[in-house]
Amino acid sequence: MKWGRWITVGAGLALLMGCAPEYRVHTLGAVPLPSDTRVVRAVYFKMDAPRLHNPDLSTFTIRCDDPKVTVELVGWKEGKAKRPQQRRLFSILFAWDHSSSLMGTDPARRRFPAGKQLISDLPNDARLGLVNFASLSFSYADYDSRAPMGSGKQQLLDALDYLSRSGFSSYGTPLWNTLCNAIPQFLAHEPDERERWVILFTDGQNDVPDFVESRTHHEALQVAQAHRVKLIFVLLGNRETISGYDEVRQTLEYMANATGGKVIAVEQAQDLREAFGEVLDILEYAPCYNLHLRVRKPGGSRRGERLTLRIQATGGNERAVTIRTE
Repeated sequence: MKWGRWITVGAGLALLMGCAPEYRVHTLGAVPLPSDTRVVRAVYFKMDAPRLHNPDLSTFTIRCDDPKVTVELVGWKEGKAKRPQQRRLFSILFAWDHSSSLMGTDPARRRFPAGKQLISDLPNDARLGLVNFASLSFSYADYDSRAPMGSGKQQLLDALDYLSRSGFSSYGTPLWNTLCNAIPQFLAHEPDERERWVILFTDGQNDVPDFVESRTHHEALQVAQAHRVKLIFVLLGNRETISGYDEVRQTLEYMANATGGKVIAVEQAQDLREAFGEVLDILEYAPCYNLHLRVRKPGGSRRGERLTLRIQATGGNERAVTIRTE
């Protein structure tokens, strides 16, 4: 009996159409497949094995619930895939630079409609909070809390409207103090099943007044990691507007990579809408391993038959995907 084409039923499996893509580790030979064998591509998310580095074919264990079915991993490559719907539970803190340097880098205040669009596009079940740094008060504070964690989208939109009409902070850009103090305040007690993120927008390097003791980026990273927080930095500027730009960007990238986040850097404020759009893409798509599989069932399969594959990487979680013949 011939098999029909495979289609996706469970999260994490895609039909392989046309020529096989190039894989980083192994490639397929040109020998035609037996009639009872089909090629499929499954997704295994890196979040399911966060300590996995440089895997090989032996890293992954793949089996089918049907003992008659054999599954062979023949190649893999790194990529991104849309997060399974049941995993898209976010707690997100926005940390918003409101320092006076923005008068020069974003005089038209394009950051506000760009940020508001991102907030509007977030999942409705996301728990949100927002701070601006440094404080706008007369006495120094690292940040002002504009929307406590658990606020709705409208409260954050109103907060950005308020900031867009407000003057600037005169207390610099306390990046590390803000992360060290706001993460425990806003994200430490969020439910375990939620992914915790900080989206930090800034146009400069860490800067505090002389009378303020600054934490270090190492301390800020330790706090983020201790509370399982991923860091996304939206950086506006270039070598002309940010002193030590290369070192600043390298530091932010180090912190983002260490937490599973990312740095999105733009030189002009007119590109901020696209930058904040990329943030949404990061939240919706997750890094993964695309696994190239050969699935064989002696005698073939009936039309509409479903098979469940279970995939596990060394030291990682087991995930199930379901395929069906059509």
